[in-house]
Amino acid sequence: MIRVRDGDDEQILSMDEFERRARRGEISPHSMVSIPALTGDDGFVEARSLSLFSAVYDPRRLLFRRHFQLGRLPIVTTAVVLVCIALWLVAKDLGDGVVTREALLVLGAKARARIVDEGEAWRLLTASLLHKDGVHLTFNLFVLVSVGAVLEGVYRRGDYLLLLVCSGLACMTTSTIASPPATVGASGMVFGCLGCAVVFGLRYADVLSLRYRVYFGVVLVAYTAAAFWSGLLRSSTDNWGHAGGIVCGFIFGALLEPRLLRLKGVSESLSAVVRPWVAVVVVVVVVCASGPLLPRVFLRFVPLQFGAFGVVLEHPQTWTRGPDPLGFVAVGNGTDALASLACSRAVKRQSLDQAATTFVDNELIGLMRAGHIAKLAVDPQHDDVVDATVKLPARHVVFSFVASDGPYEAQAWVFQRGEIECVLVSAHRDDASVGARAILKSLVGRLRIVATDAEQKAIVGTDLRPTSTKAWLERAFAHQTAGSIDAARDAFSRAQTFAVDEPSWLVRVHLARAMFEVTWGKQLDAAASAVAVALKKSPDNADVRATIVDVAVARGEKELACIERLAARARFPDDVRFVPGPGCAP
Repeated sequence: MIRVRDGDDEQILSMDEFERRARRGEISPHSMVSIPALTGDDGFVEARSLSLFSAVYDPRRLLFRRHFQLGRLPIVTTAVVLVCIALWLVAKDLGDGVVTREALLVLGAKARARIVDEGEAWRLLTASLLHKDGVHLTFNLFVLVSVGAVLEGVYRRGDYLLLLVCSGLACMTTSTIASPPATVGASGMVFGCLGCAVVFGLRYADVLSLRYRVYFGVVLVAYTAAAFWSGLLRSSTDNWGHAGGIVCGFIFGALLEPRLLRLKGVSESLSAVVRPWVAVVVVVVVVCASGPLLPRVFLRFVPLQFGAFGVVLEHPQTWTRGPDPLGFVAVGNGTDALASLACSRAVKRQSLDQAATTFVDNELIGLMRAGHIAKLAVDPQHDDVVDATVKLPARHVVFSFVASDGPYEAQAWVFQRGEIECVLVSAHRDDASVGARAILKSLVGRLRIVATDAEQKAIVGTDLRPTSTKAWLERAFAHQTAGSIDAARDAFSRAQTFAVDEPSWLVRVHLARAMFEVTWGKQLDAAASAVAVALKKSPDNADVRATIVDVAVARGEKELACIERLAARARFPDDVRFVPGPGCAP
């Protein structure tokens, strides 16, 4: 036990209680202390002469305990509040009385596309000072005044301003990484203050009075938990940003010292006072200066594979997938630019002009009639190509429309490859930045035509079975579907070579080759030669007779086609393929 005398008052304390009270400044350095193991049974010495006391006693903590109060004028908090209100009024003015998304983007809202793709890193700082409506503004500023003003009384103003800047920066940086859409609000600074205040209350609970222990250790902890939890319950809340702000606040709370504990004598040195203000300037300059470096580091194009159709659409790795205003699956920057690609197997073969007209009539006009878009305007179509290497013909359609989130300018490229029809659409909002338009143009130019999954599988099949007629015929069909004419023709030729020794496959291969040339290859002499071989091997085959008719029609030999149809009709009276047409009466 330890005996402590202060004047005529004597107390008997345990070792733990002695250390606790010494740490809190409740035992004077001049108090007389008796510790039998050190001073003898009846010996007393001044507390300051004991190393046990000196190790835990800090006169600054005593000063802190006696003079801590929250009545300091919150100059920095007031300045931040006034800036937020002023920017909100400016945003309302730009939006003709309503704070619009466009106005917020002009003033500096956080948008991943503008920050990462275009290097506007300054938005990470300005977004925390903007708000989308009066309720948003009022709630954030109320909490900032309630908690921020407290922290401004606890810490030096420079430290507090550094906390606000860094917590807002942490909020918007985290949000940029996790969420591409535009975001605004002082909630990052608010959660930074809450996190810092909670840690402060835990660190200095032993020197705070009861009412302040309740405020920091109970009220703020409960409010912080409730505020963060309520955000998790709403999908519209930027919870990643909140998390970034509160973590930054925790870190600052663990590192910063209250201003009363920093005093040495009467006041701090000038360099110590100026240091946090310099740090604020350095953070702002570094963030703004790093902007041009961001596109060089992070703007990378990654492939989006449409393997079934043999199309690759490269897009920035920062873009995310989701529906576009036309209802297609698209990739976009979440702000003002997107691109989509839709492919399908054609139900019936049609020309490129017909496919483009079908897209306009069925998709665009259909969406307008259904009420999904409005004010559709379509310019005249013109010829173009996709994939600068392959130079696949396409029809270019320029159009504009108004979606639920505003007006768009768009372009579509309708192209075909074999039995596959595709539409590439690029669209951007009217207020899209120059950088976003340039990236979108680059994306369109990066579309690539590659082998389809079926082609790749068929190629593997012929590699494993190089002399198999079936494998080469399957490869020919895969190339035919993908519109790879030369590759299909080569595969048919290889299949014909190996079918010589396989009579059961010979007729099938030559018929397939003949129909391929009629429909896709347009080498009609080769088609006639192939069907002649098939006829020689199987004269009583209805498919062979039907193919002879098709080849004759394709070659413009109408009389021969009529003769062949009538002859086949006599041999196969129930086959509708041989019903005579007009001008081909028996």
